[in-house]
Amino acid sequence: MVTAERSEAAGLAATVASRGAWETAPRAFPLRLQLPRDWELTDERLLELGSLNEEWYLEADCEGGLFMAPPPGPLSGKRELRIGSQILNWSDAAKRGDAFPSATFRLANGWRRAPDAAWVSDERLSGIAADDEGVWAVCPDFIVEVRSANDQLGLLREKMEMWVSQGARLAWLVDPYEDALWIYRPEQEPERLQRPDSVTATEIADDLVIDFTRIWPDRKARDGHG
Repeated sequence: MVTAERSEAAGLAATVASRGAWETAPRAFPLRLQLPRDWELTDERLLELGSLNEEWYLEADCEGGLFMAPPPGPLSGKRELRIGSQILNWSDAAKRGDAFPSATFRLANGWRRAPDAAWVSDERLSGIAADDEGVWAVCPDFIVEVRSANDQLGLLREKMEMWVSQGARLAWLVDPYEDALWIYRPEQEPERLQRPDSVTATEIADDLVIDFTRIWPDRKARDGHG
């Protein structure tokens, strides 16, 4: 449990950040808040902070840093849901693991990360209790991050590199602002696909095919050409 003093201080810090961040750096997310060294940011405290500050998405590094980002807007949220629902539907049919939306996982390097969508195989879930409501110490086999208007592309690409370095077999970065899908695989250079209609996650399963036709923005409509 987070003590009242710690909860109050962390909540105040998030409030101060929320008041100034939108005016001073509206596209410079995530924000990083350095916590005092004697504030051990356990998994339980991270979840409690998240419940106390629902207007922020929270992640943590292994050096006492708390990362805060606003939730996605309607368009980004819809894109995340469209991709996540396809992974969930495939997972339910395949019955070889579980799919998760925005769940927090603890990686081997101590970071706590929450991808926009993830799939974890039964093999990796074998040591985790099904009723465990905490942060699971497992790296998903497959993760997807969808860039939103507030996301810095450079930081997202670093995040993808971390996923594959910590055990993800496949990581996708969907960038609707550049009409691009970046594919990350362990010990390989990332692959860039320009506005694909569909992509098969062959590293996970030959029948896991994600339809992107409703993910990419309608450029003609937006620019007034149709």
